[in-house]
Amino acid sequence: LAEIDNLDDAELMFLKALECEIDVQPKAMVNLGIIYHKRAGASLQVQNIPVAKEATLTASSYLDSAKPLLDSLIATGSDDLLPYVAQHKMLRLQCHRNLGQIYAGTGDMGSCEKEFRKATESFPQETVAWQMLGRVLEIQGKSDEMQEVLAKVQQLRGM
Repeated sequence: LAEIDNLDDAELMFLKALECEIDVQPKAMVNLGIIYHKRAGASLQVQNIPVAKEATLTASSYLDSAKPLLDSLIATGSDDLLPYVAQHKMLRLQCHRNLGQIYAGTGDMGSCEKEFRKATESFPQETVAWQMLGRVLEIQGKSDEMQEVLAKVQQLRGM
């Protein structure tokens, strides 16, 4: 349903799936994250920043709730969840990016920096998270910190 942009019906279906067995719940949470991420993207396209922010925060909440469940089920050998782990990572990074851009676009550079720092804490091996942080530090004129972040990016790239 979500794939054909029937987000409302898909949302109802995945909310119902939250009541199912423990191995279904993280899948439903990731799918709800996808739905709210799509809503945020649509809202950003029409410059509806408050709705985009709320949808991104909701997507982030579902994804954050899914993470410990995914981790514990993967640890027990539930390999069928591996695609959801990969999706979770990609979506959560996109949520960090969207929120950071929303904060920057509204002039709240402190919240933007905080969001990108969360991204580096959650995904310390992802260069894109460090690049986002480096860019906002540069914009704020925090060149010493920016240089440290760029060094981290180079290190992660193996240079």
